[in-house]
Amino acid sequence: MEESDMAHHQKSTEHDSAHPHDVRAGPGDAGAMDRPEHLPESKEDRREGRSATTLFLWLLAAGVLLVLLLNWAALI
Repeated sequence: MEESDMAHHQKSTEHDSAHPHDVRAGPGDAGAMDRPEHLPESKEDRREGRSATTLFLWLLAAGVLLVLLLNWAALI
């Protein structure tokens, strides 16, 4: 590219809305932060998280057992 073409290119993108430095907020961005802060966790929050994880693992194990049982039944 020639220098005059580069200058024209820079001027055309300077106010372009698709420019990467255009940082206007879009829908759903109200109050967004660059570095979100973690909220403090309470013992109740941790207890709920553990119980949800335990439930997920039990359901996963039940699903695996059901698949194994159905595969075994299909072989008989």
